Amino acid sequence: MTTGPADTGRSVAVYHLGTTSYGEVHRLQQRLQAARRAGSGVDTLLLTEHRPVFTLGRSHPSPNLRVPEETVRQYGIDIVPTERGGDITYHGPGQLVAYGIIALKGWGLGVTEYVAGLEETVIGVLADWGLRGERSERGRGVWVEGRKIASLGLNVRGWVTMHGVALNVDPDLSHFELINPCGMSDVEVTTMAAEVGRQVAMDEVVEAFVFHFGRVFECRAKLQPIPGREKARPAR
Repeated sequence: MTTGPADTGRSVAVYHLGTTSYGEVHRLQQRLQAARRAGSGVDTLLLTEHRPVFTLGRSHPSPNLRVPEETVRQYGIDIVPTERGGDITYHGPGQLVAYGIIALKGWGLGVTEYVAGLEETVIGVLADWGLRGERSERGRGVWVEGRKIASLGLNVRGWVTMHGVALNVDPDLSHFELINPCGMSDVEVTTMAAEVGRQVAMDEVVEAFVFHFGRVFECRAKLQPIPGREKARPAR
C-alpha cells in the first residue's frame, strides 16, 4: 500500500525489519547510503526495534554515563560509536527507530528541512494518540510537556542521509537511567504508553509513522516485502 501524493515525484521504499541488532542495521544503512551517493539504489526508510544498545554521536565519543561502564556491561548493553550527530542515546525493544536513506537534493530538501520533517512526522503520530508533541529549545527531537519522547540524529554524506529518529513507544525506561540521555543530566524521558496510560501496539505506531512520513514529505511510501519472510507488515 502507498501513502502520499504522486505529484511531487518523491517515493520511498519502506522496510519493517522487526527486532534487530544495531550492528546489522548500521551496516545495511552504510551500504544503502553508499549506493545512493553513487547514483544507484532507491530512497529507503528502515523501521526497526533494536536489541538493547547505547549509541554515541560522532562529537561525543566518550559515553555520558550515570553509572560506571562496568555496570553497563553487567546489563549486557553494548556501547557503540557512530557517525551520527548528537550525544549518547538508548535503543531497545519497545522503541520504534526510523532510518531514512534519502537523497535530499532529489527531494529538493535541505538538512534542516529534513530534520524538521522527521520531527513533524513524530508529532503527527503522537496526535493520533491524543498527545501533543512539541519541539524544544533544549535540543532536537520531540517532547511532551517537557519530557523527551523522541530523539533524533543524522549523518549526511554527499547530500544522502542515514540514521534518523527514535520514538519511545513502550521501552524499558530503567535503561535510560544508566545514561545522561542526549548528554542532559536533568532530562526526563517518557513513552507513549506512559503518557496515554495504556499499552500501545507497535504495529499501529509503525502504520501511523509511515502514513505521516508520506504526508509530511509529500511522498509515496510503499512497504516492501523482506526476502525470506512470508508477509510484510501493513502500512496504511
